[in-house]
Amino acid sequence: METVNLMALGDLTEAPKDRIPLSKEVIYYAALWSVGQVRVRELKKKAKVLPLYYLEVPGYPRGVFLELPRGFAQPRLGQTIGFIHAIRTDERAVLKGHLSYVRHLEPHLWERAPYFHLRGRLTAVDLEEGQLQVEVRPNPGGRLRAPFTLTLLAPLSLLEALPPVGSAVYLEGELRPKSGRLVVRRWEPARLWDDPQ
Repeated sequence: METVNLMALGDLTEAPKDRIPLSKEVIYYAALWSVGQVRVRELKKKAKVLPLYYLEVPGYPRGVFLELPRGFAQPRLGQTIGFIHAIRTDERAVLKGHLSYVRHLEPHLWERAPYFHLRGRLTAVDLEEGQLQVEVRPNPGGRLRAPFTLTLLAPLSLLEALPPVGSAVYLEGELRPKSGRLVVRRWEPARLWDDPQ
């Protein structure tokens, strides 16, 4: 698996001076890998017109906007690239919103997209609906200011195998492009920095 710069996921920038930096194995994060074409559109803000670069991915739900950093995107306009974005979902497990970019995805990993992985705390499991919810919390010294919850779909066999609500989990899965839903395909127990000792 690729080593992702989790510090760029809006979580860890640098640890406060009185704290030891956290290991990447114990931080909260949520990342979506996508491959698409670099596009630009104009954004009118007051009296200015600003270019807004984004990754256009066929089949992603309407209303999902995958922003790209201008300096990276501008020379690659029209090219196909892979990028990692922070994930957000609605209560139906559908990808939603304006997703912040994390970093460029190396070409040898493009075939795995659309792929997601995350580390968080299990907050709910609904066997009847085939869903689970996972909370991603801010990491000390990180940029994320408030926790958020992701709703994800999963096969019944996977849901039945999950640990109790409140447990730390690492999840991997895929995005169903036509429906925009995130489906968990694999899980394993995880450790998080705020686990009880």
